[in-house]
Amino acid sequence: MYVVAKQWMWKVQHANGRREIDTLHVPLGVPVRLIMTSQDVIHSFYVPDFRVKQDVVPGRYTALWFTATRLGSYPLLCSEYCGTDHAAMIGTVQVLPRVEYRKWLKANTALSLPQQGRQLFVQFGCSGCHDPGSGIHAPDLRGLYGSRVTLADGTTVVADDSYLHDAMMLPAGRRVDGYAPIMPAYQSRIGEEDVLALIAYIQSLGSQGSSVAGGGAHAQR
Repeated sequence: MYVVAKQWMWKVQHANGRREIDTLHVPLGVPVRLIMTSQDVIHSFYVPDFRVKQDVVPGRYTALWFTATRLGSYPLLCSEYCGTDHAAMIGTVQVLPRVEYRKWLKANTALSLPQQGRQLFVQFGCSGCHDPGSGIHAPDLRGLYGSRVTLADGTTVVADDSYLHDAMMLPAGRRVDGYAPIMPAYQSRIGEEDVLALIAYIQSLGSQGSSVAGGGAHAQR
């Protein structure tokens, strides 16, 4: 599940495309992984009843694991002062039985996250350079996710969520060796939710593993 913090709300997107604001539905007894970033300032995702808390930082991905062991509704708070309405940035984690959660998740007519990413990939003009057979010399994205990439400065990095985020927002600093610096920067042009959808689409093109910073294993007590 993906979480984007924004003054002053929690925006959640599930992999099948279902979205919710200030509510997070999760299944009982199933490990849940949240990949989180902020649209503006530092926030902190905090569920006191689960004993879990994780800073949510602009321009960076953090991750958090937990397993809910009791049915019910639990408060979701921001524990980092984030502006005027910080105290109103509250929500609910709703723990459902697995069968009910699957029914809730399927009651969704939206495109999946990778499908949304493909639409944005075309809308933002990415396909004109990165699609196979395109007329512009740009890196092939098939099988990119999780692979090792050699940059123009000679360093090697893993093409994980953080790398792809930075490569979209400020490509000059993440230029792939052998390619001209012609890609425009998308910082301040697209939102973090769009970036998550684009990353999901790139991952759907083939993966060699993943690496997301932060997080840990937690269980509700």
